[in-house]
Amino acid sequence: MLSRMLPEYREEAKKRIVEAGLEVMYEKGYCSTTMEEIARRLNVSKPALYRYFKNKDELVIESANYLQTQYREIKTTRNPDICPVDEWIGIFDQLMSPDKKIHALYFEILGMTVHKPEVQKKSVEGMKNGIDQPAHEIAEQQQKGLIPADADPRTLAAAIVSLFNGMRVLILLGVAWEEVRFRWIEILQNLFEIKKGQAECPKNCKRFRDCNPSPKT
Repeated sequence: MLSRMLPEYREEAKKRIVEAGLEVMYEKGYCSTTMEEIARRLNVSKPALYRYFKNKDELVIESANYLQTQYREIKTTRNPDICPVDEWIGIFDQLMSPDKKIHALYFEILGMTVHKPEVQKKSVEGMKNGIDQPAHEIAEQQQKGLIPADADPRTLAAAIVSLFNGMRVLILLGVAWEEVRFRWIEILQNLFEIKKGQAECPKNCKRFRDCNPSPKT
């Protein structure tokens, strides 16, 4: 139990609380989630949670850190030599859940930035990192000839982040995940100026069929 954990296990305890908190918030939304409910999910007392988080807002900020870490872990496994569309399809498949509740929570927390400065600060940091890292990677891919050299890396990165959040909205509004994925790929091809069926795209690429779907009959 969390209440019996020694100080050296503090980080592991915080991770368990964050994961349980996210589960409850996905199910009920931020406003309807209580520390009591999270404590019940973990089968611990509410005072045990307050040893790690003073309130629910503090838990939300730590949850944002947790989710950003997951994103960074996905990006660190990237192959800088693969087609950029291939790379971003993989990121979409790992991060774009078909579950509407997950995206509803994302926008609910984003809305909190208007009234909660600490949440705003963390959201701005996350957005900055979410643009800086892809911009750096896009610049690397330009040097390898995978992306047109005349494109501004930061503009492309900002466009991709904005596009990803737009895809969240589509899923939230009920558009099928498969349709959203198809549009994601199509827009990426235009952003990176990659033509369908181009000679440079090898047919043994694991994403060849994604980028070159058979004509609909």
